[in-house]
This record gives sequence, C-alpha cells and structure tokens, in this order.
Amino acid sequence: MISKVRQPFLFSIQISRYFSRSPVYPSAVNSYSPSHGGQRTPNNEHHYYKTTIPINEQKQQQQCKCNSNGTIQTATADGKDTPAAAAASIASMRNACHGLHDVTTNVVQSGVPSSMSTLATATPPVCSCMGMRSGQANENHTTATTNTANTTTTTTTTIEYELTNGIAKLSKISTSRVAAEQPSNANAASANVPKAESQSRLNCDTVQSQEETTSKVPLLSQADLDDLMRNVSAINAVNRTLRHTFSNQQGHLLHHQQQQQQHQLSALSNLQQRSNIHMDFSSMNGSSNNSPLKKVPRDRLGLWGAGGDNDVPGNVSGLQRLQQKKYNKGLAFSLEERQVLGIQGLLPVRVKTEEEQVEHSLLLLDRLENDLDKYMYLNTLAERNERLFYKVLSSDVAKMMPLVYTPTVGLACQKFSLIFQYPKGMYININDKGHVYEVLRNWPETDIRAIVVTDGERILGLGDLGANGMGIPVGKLSLYTALAGIKPSQCLPITLDVGTNTESILNDPLYIGLRQKRVTGQEYDEFIDEFMNAVVRRFGQNCLIQFEDFANANAFRLLKKYRDGFCTFNDDIQGTASVAVAGLLASLKIKNTQLKENKILFFGAGEAALGIANLCLMALMKEGLSEAEAKERIWMVDSKGLIVKDRPAGGLTEHKLHFAQDHAPINSLAEAVETLQPSVLIGAAAIGGAFTKEILEKMAEYNDVPIIFALSNPTSKAECTAEEAYKYTNGKCIFASGSPFDPVEYNGKTFYPGQGNNSYIFPGVALGVLCAGMLTIPEEVFLMSAERLADLCEPEDLERGSLYPPLKKITECSVEIAAYIMEYAYKNGLATVRPEPDDKREFIKSQMYDLHYSSAIPEVYSWNHKL
Repeated sequence: MISKVRQPFLFSIQISRYFSRSPVYPSAVNSYSPSHGGQRTPNNEHHYYKTTIPINEQKQQQQCKCNSNGTIQTATADGKDTPAAAAASIASMRNACHGLHDVTTNVVQSGVPSSMSTLATATPPVCSCMGMRSGQANENHTTATTNTANTTTTTTTTIEYELTNGIAKLSKISTSRVAAEQPSNANAASANVPKAESQSRLNCDTVQSQEETTSKVPLLSQADLDDLMRNVSAINAVNRTLRHTFSNQQGHLLHHQQQQQQHQLSALSNLQQRSNIHMDFSSMNGSSNNSPLKKVPRDRLGLWGAGGDNDVPGNVSGLQRLQQKKYNKGLAFSLEERQVLGIQGLLPVRVKTEEEQVEHSLLLLDRLENDLDKYMYLNTLAERNERLFYKVLSSDVAKMMPLVYTPTVGLACQKFSLIFQYPKGMYININDKGHVYEVLRNWPETDIRAIVVTDGERILGLGDLGANGMGIPVGKLSLYTALAGIKPSQCLPITLDVGTNTESILNDPLYIGLRQKRVTGQEYDEFIDEFMNAVVRRFGQNCLIQFEDFANANAFRLLKKYRDGFCTFNDDIQGTASVAVAGLLASLKIKNTQLKENKILFFGAGEAALGIANLCLMALMKEGLSEAEAKERIWMVDSKGLIVKDRPAGGLTEHKLHFAQDHAPINSLAEAVETLQPSVLIGAAAIGGAFTKEILEKMAEYNDVPIIFALSNPTSKAECTAEEAYKYTNGKCIFASGSPFDPVEYNGKTFYPGQGNNSYIFPGVALGVLCAGMLTIPEEVFLMSAERLADLCEPEDLERGSLYPPLKKITECSVEIAAYIMEYAYKNGLATVRPEPDDKREFIKSQMYDLHYSSAIPEVYSWNHKL
C-alpha cells in the first residue's frame, strides 16, 4: 500500500519525463524517515533519511543520451556535452523545499578528494532510461541494471543524510553490486538480485568502502569524481542564480551574470521544460508566459468577490468589538448589543448617536490650536474607532483634508519619529531581502486591494526622509477611503526602508528607521523586484500598487518597468499630471481657446513637471497635432536653465531630452519668460517664491488672461501665493495651486483659488480600476480622468476663479471618474469583472465603504415550521 504522503510525489514522477522517467531525488517532501514510518518531517525536527540511486552504469542497448556513469548529458554552446545542467535541473526541484543553499561538504574516497553536495541531490543525476523501481517507503529504493552478453550487474548506491531545520547534511554512503546470470525475462531478473550490501561511512571526511560484488570497479572512478565536482559546481552556480531570477528579468540577468552562468541558466530552463518541472525565471511580467509568478504557488487566484466585508460574525467577541478599531462603536453600542455581547457595564450608561459622536470629536479637534496636534488627534481616533474617524473626515472634507494630507502631512513626516505612537502599515527593510513574501504574510488582512508604497527618498518637496516618509502612504490611503469609499481593511500602506542619506535623520536618536546610507544599484532593484512579485503572489495580480514619493532617478524607470505587467501607477508622475491637465482644460473654457493655441513653460523638470508635460503632449496630439508640432508648444526650465539640445551646462537626462528644443541656451526662468512669452506658466520645482513679482508682471504684460499654476507642496514650497498671483497680474490671471490658499479679495472682487490636489484624481482612478478588475493601467486613463474632471467643473465654479469642483463634491467626482474608467475598460477589453454591470455607477456605489455602523448582532429570524 502506497502511503498517502507518497502518492502525489509518485504521480509527479510519472508525468515528469525526459525521454523516460526521471530518478527520485530526496527532499523534505519525498524522503522518509524510518523512525516516522514514511511521514514527512517537520522543519523544526531532526531526523535521518536515505535514498538510493544508480551510478557508475554502462551503456544500455537502447539509445540514451547519458554519460558512462549514467549522468544526463546536455550539449553546450560549443557542441560538447556536460552533465552540469541536468544537476541544475534537479537542484531547482530541491530548492522549492530546501531553499537555495550552496554545497560545501567534502568527501574523500580512495584518497581522491571531491566536492559533495550537502544534499543528496549532489549525486550525479542519472538518466531515467537506467530503470527505476520502488522499495519500502522508508528507503526510496532505486536500482539500475547493466546489460552485458551473459550477465546482469545490479548496482545500488544508498545515500543517507540528516535533515535538520530543512537543511540536509550527508551522513553515509552505501553501495552494492551483484553480478548474476542473465535471466530469461525481466521478472526473473528482479527475483534473482541478491541482497548483498556494503557500506562506506562518511567520518572525518573519509569513506571506508567494503564491497561485496563480483565487480572490481571502485565505488566512484576518477572520471565519476570529476563529473561529480562539475555537477556540484553547477548546483552552486544555479543556486546563486536562482536567488536573483525570482526577482530579475532575464535581460537584466544576462547583463550582470557571467557567460558561464548564462549558459547554465539556459540549459536549466530547457531541461525543466522537457521534464515538466514548472518554473520559469526569465521575466518579471506577471502576465508573461515566462513569468516566475506563472508557476509559483499564489495565495490568491482570480478576482475578489463583489460582496461586502469578509467578516465572520462568530469570530469576534464582544470584548474584541470594544478593542478593535474596525468594530468599535464607542458609546454608540445599543443597550441590546451591550447585553447580548457581554459588554454591559464596560461602558457608561449613555448611548450616543453617530451624529453626537461626530460633534463631540469636532469639538475636541477645535480645542487644539496646532495643526500637528490635530493630525495626532485624528490618527489616535483612527486607531480607536475607524468608522468614526472617516465620518469626521467626510463631515467637512475641505477642512479635514489639509489636516490628514498636505500641507500638514509634510510637517508630520518631518516629525514622524517624534510623534510615532501606533504602528500603521508595514515597514519592509532591505535586510528582509529574500524574505519579502514571508514578511507580507504577517499582515493580518488577506483581502488587500490597494497598496501605496514609498521608499521615502523624495517626500513632497522635503527630500530624503527615510522611514519617516510613512506618513505619505498612510495619508494617501485614508483619502482612498474618505474620498472614494475603498474599504480601509483592503488598503495597505508600505514603506520600503533602504536607509537614508540625510545626516540629521541618521543622527536623530528618536529615528525609527535603518541607520545607514541608502542602498542603491542592483541590490535596490532586486529588492523592488522581489517586493512587486511578492505582492502579486500574496494578494493577486489585480492588487493595485501605487508608487509614491520615489526619487526622480527611480520613479520613471520603475514606472516604465512595471506599468505593462502590474496593476500600478505613480501618483507623483501620473496623478499630478492628470489634475494639472484638468485645470488647464478647465481654464481654456474661461479663455475660450484650445490647448494647441497656447505655449506652456514649465519651471522644474522632475517627476511632476515631466508627467504633466507628457500628458499635455497626449492632449495636444488628440487635438490633431503631430508629436513634433506638439513638442514645439512645451518648454521646460530646470536648475541649469532652459532645456535645449546640446546644452553647454549639461544635466540632460533621457526624459528631459524628450522635450529639448532647438534654441539658444537660456540660464534663468525670468529670461525664459521674457524670451518665449508663454501663455501658461506651471511651477513644479518646489522652490518657494520662484515666481517673482517681475515674472508675474511680465506674464500679465504678454497675455490678456495668463494661466499660472504654482503646484509645489507644501505651502512653503509654492512658487507663489494666490495673493501674489492676483496682485501682480492685476487680477487678470487664472490661478491654481497644489496647496490650499484662502480666498483673495482684489479690486472689489473675491477670487477663490482652485487647489490642484491629486486627491481629485487618484481615489477615483483607484476605485474605477478595482471595480473593473483591471490588471494594467494605460496612460489614456489619466488623460480621460483629466477630461472628466474638467467637465465636472461647473460654470459658477469657473466664474469665481476656481478650476476644480468644490472639495465637498470630491466623492461625487471620484464616482464619476471611476464610472468613466470602467466604461473605457470594458470597451477596450481591459476589465476582468464579469458580467459587465449594466449600471456602473450603482455598481461602484455598492462596493464603497459604508460609514454608518452596522449591527453588532447577527440577524435573528424564525422558521415557519417546527422540526
């Protein structure tokens, strides 16, 4: 009777073929301990195992591509055969259970030293044509038979090894050879094999061999030992390669690995495919046929349900409902709930309504004078009573949003280590490299649909804040819920802590992050690769990953690398671009012109500016211009002056060159404004006061209605204030900013400056992407979102100078943008949620977070009949 533990493995052996069946190699899942009767050994235990394999065989009568010692040959690039790749193939099977460990144990036989795998798989892989049969469950018995004219020589080699914590160490080698007369049939041959056995024990790096066999051939010949050494080297090389291949594209590997390792990886991949060992390494794209995620076991397959929360009422006790923010209702627990849940007496007698709780919270908030103190109070409220926190936010979005996000979040990040009270989200640091998936498994929620991730290198306009940048993902995701109704339990803020280069932070005794210089280069890229694939493996392909506040050097290339294979976008590049273009399109309604009739000058050429420029390019081409004609209307100034071709000052990156003009160099923004006379001036350089009085006056001189956007955050980094813009242009300009400004009264007229906040875009984009089940997010999504947001700006809003709808309508804007994206997704075959909802707006609303308390008691009902 084959044990249930062995049946799946033996079945996999039957379907794994290379010309014929492959030999059994031991691992934590297919080796059996005599002491356990063939049961699998837990990793925390210590047991001995043994497996038997055939070695040192002669050529069979059938044609078989194997060496004289039975190892599989694989042709190299120069036409020579080597057994290394076959060993590597077996190593990959083993690594799935044992991890990727290098081989170091030495074996000495008959005075000849040889490297030997600490795992039994270091024995040369044997062609399955040699034959295989199974013995007892505790021995994994495998034999091989060599045919001659008159005799049959049967060789059995047994390797016994010690398995401790998932790592195997070689313990003993045993071998037996028996020469017998050739029987008339295979059954007779099997019956006449004597059970002679000799053992050679590994003790102090020596093996003493006693052979009871008619053959005088040594256990391993010199040629066999040479092959074994090559196989061990191949295993070690492949092990090192496999550590990277789960997180690197093949092209990246080919660029960085040595030529020998390249050949081994190729041979390994080919052998695995032929042997039906499902593991590919050559691409990071989760949808590619060559993706490492294609065959790796995932924790989530397919889509999430379209229903509500995944809570199981019976899993949460009354006391837990008081202690956990997700379920706590504070004094809003009814008398019946208190009695049934067993929490009567644990709360004061007063039962409050939701409205009374919100009013009380606002009263406490207004007692605080400092915005940072208000930020801390709201965070404390969020940790105590989640729904009440979001009800407070939604009660007055215009008032609350600056407290939970810009500009207050900038100060909160600068002081993050000082005000740290509750751990929010996950901190995955560079020391977790190689174990990111295991770290993600520690998060208590499994239904994660949206992740905001940062490495803290460029927080707003404040620079490298390291782990202190966690305030950004936390703030962004709180807006996901408050403005788009994405459930907070389905959101996960993450900081990838790779160090910081800011000395003041490294010297801060309160700093909560890694005290080291920032990791860069290949190690950084491998870490990001591993993170992306770990997210998909844990949470699914349609889990949205939003990159936030990465440095320019990384932001663009990471977006380019992952955008076509993952559900991801970069809000600093694409979200900022979308909200800025929405403001431009709205301003054109006031001027009654088209975008192609304007000349746009950017101050700054970082993520935000280049993102806006690229989206403007798309919008101009949509109006009928060629790409070359569209680029003629986009000009950029950075720290070295006007971006032109062959600029003497240099500093032209690939992304900047895309917008480099054929023009003489210009060194300053003021000179560029005077020379080019733009109609649109957009600031995204995070240099406070860069739009001076002279520059603003010239903009008013050259244009009847100049458009001026000061988009940098926080307020201290804004290129100019709303008051300065209206004052120095004599009230002629159309103004928008990244941070909020109070209304400005000038010449008897009150202007209400619009805040070009990304919050108008990214919550709606995320909501639409998740409701449609999109697996990638094309750039067109952000242009469409900009167009839809501009259409949502009412004439009365434009009349008073605001280019965006009031913040109190921002949730409605999110729903409209999400519905627009869903229409696009289904029309272009990007949606995976089926069937397609007839009423997409109602479908979206049904998925949104309910701010109202639900009953803590399951519904009670009676049956109409008696049992």
